[in-house]
Amino acid sequence: MKKDKIRLPRREWVRSPATKVKTSSKVYSRKKSGKVSREEFLEKRKFRFCPICSAELVKRVVDKKSRMACNVCGFVYYQNPVPAAVVIIEKEGEVLLVQRKFNPYAQDWSLPSGFMEYSETPEECAKRETKEETGLDIKIKTLFNIYLATDDPRTHVVLIVYLADIIQGSLKAGDDAREVRFFSPSEIPANIAFIAHRRALKEYFEKKFGKSC
Repeated sequence: MKKDKIRLPRREWVRSPATKVKTSSKVYSRKKSGKVSREEFLEKRKFRFCPICSAELVKRVVDKKSRMACNVCGFVYYQNPVPAAVVIIEKEGEVLLVQRKFNPYAQDWSLPSGFMEYSETPEECAKRETKEETGLDIKIKTLFNIYLATDDPRTHVVLIVYLADIIQGSLKAGDDAREVRFFSPSEIPANIAFIAHRRALKEYFEKKFGKSC
């Protein structure tokens, strides 16, 4: 005997007038230099439309804070910090730095670092990013510190900093790195890309040598 199929009611979505596509007369072209000014990149960007139903987001008070929310499907945009992993690798008194190839802060220097993927741990992220940027395989020694970084124009970042040792590999710039080099405390470049990276370097040298870079 066949069992009766249970038919669930089909959900009907209410579409917002904001979803109507409008033709734009604006012409976009790539700048010949290929470079974006720091001021332009630092311009704040926020979601305007709901990623679920495409309706226009509006400001609402949710959990006692003003947030962008959708009045059609109920989506709330919680603007949370994004976790990233950083490594401090020292060799013969020198620390490894990466010169950034792309914006933000192209050509400035930073510690090997990157954003965590959805399925990986902070330690796995630190190892992956170091391998991609420097060609080196590392072993995590210990957690050094955790910082809140608010000067990355893409998002606020929870920066997890590890101390690590080199296991194997050949030092070479890869992925989004322009150059990779070891620097002594007195040679640290002035153009370190992020404030949290500068803080990590300063505190590392203070703890190790009793002085800042």
